[in-house]
Amino acid sequence: MKLKKNPNRRELLGTLGVLPVLGALSNSSAKGKSQDKIGPATGPAVITSSDKQEYDRLKNLDLGDPKVVAKQKKMPVAKIGNLTFGRLMSGSNLISMNMHSRDLSYVRTLASHYNTEERIFMTLKLCEEHGINGIVLKNHNFKRFRLKRYWDEWGGNMKWLADVITTDINKYEKLLIEHLELGASAAYLWGGAGDIWYQQKKQDNIIRAYEIMKKYKIPVGIGAHRLEPIKFCEKEGLKPDFYIKTLHHDRYWSAHPKENRRFVEMYEKNSPDHAMYHDNMFCHNHEETIDFMKDVKVPWIAFKVLAAGAIPPADGLDFAFAGGADFICLGMFDFQVRQDTELTLNAIAKSENRKRPWT
Repeated sequence: MKLKKNPNRRELLGTLGVLPVLGALSNSSAKGKSQDKIGPATGPAVITSSDKQEYDRLKNLDLGDPKVVAKQKKMPVAKIGNLTFGRLMSGSNLISMNMHSRDLSYVRTLASHYNTEERIFMTLKLCEEHGINGIVLKNHNFKRFRLKRYWDEWGGNMKWLADVITTDINKYEKLLIEHLELGASAAYLWGGAGDIWYQQKKQDNIIRAYEIMKKYKIPVGIGAHRLEPIKFCEKEGLKPDFYIKTLHHDRYWSAHPKENRRFVEMYEKNSPDHAMYHDNMFCHNHEETIDFMKDVKVPWIAFKVLAAGAIPPADGLDFAFAGGADFICLGMFDFQVRQDTELTLNAIAKSENRKRPWT
């Protein structure tokens, strides 16, 4: 099947017809715990003979094979703390079913039927084949799927960054430890917590979470959807190993007007008014973000670069790397991995003269 040169996410779904859609996930070479309760179907959900062939190929793929290693080396890499990551990482919202599909109510159901354990493993292996060796994961991903199988049975080497989701600072360390026991190689403050604590004038919680993570001798990051928590960390002299901050432009149809954007709108009920927030925007002020981050020395992972599928991949990747991102975290279905890898390599090549130095 020949795809258009730069199809958007909805076009790709359309070309696949009834075939469901897949996300990606992972863990460092450390092992994850097994799970007793599995929510979705666990079979390979093989639809066609070619799909079965790809399943067998990926499961048996030796990531140490010289031909595979040569392919992996095409992906540029950089350091975060003591870890080396490809410039393209995988997100996990497409596994968590946090689809950000706005008013398309069928999308979550569609994805949940596609994202069986085996399909997720296929995606992870495909990512690793193309040099994508890092992914963001949450503890609930391990509760929904038996992810330990990927490392035990599929020969996976993927490293993962723990997204520790809570706004209760008193629960933070316990949740962090749970992620580390599952095999996380790094951890960061969930962007929702950073935004909410800043808005509630509880910025000391950002510092406390940072100090808790630093105790465990892992690469530590600070996440945010808004720029203010990052500015706060820089002002306070925190020295995280990375920031993970949203970056996308607002030149897409569902973007609501700048004058109607509110700081915590992501955490409020969606509005039926098209001119207001409806699960549609994740970076309010891209110009200010790019301008501020150009002087920040900490490695920057940009996420939501496609505004959850509203921006074509080539456009979003070009914009994020040219705007200063060192890494991009991108939710990918298995059928998008090859193309997104190629687009990433093209975007990096085109952004050689960007204002922010690479870290």
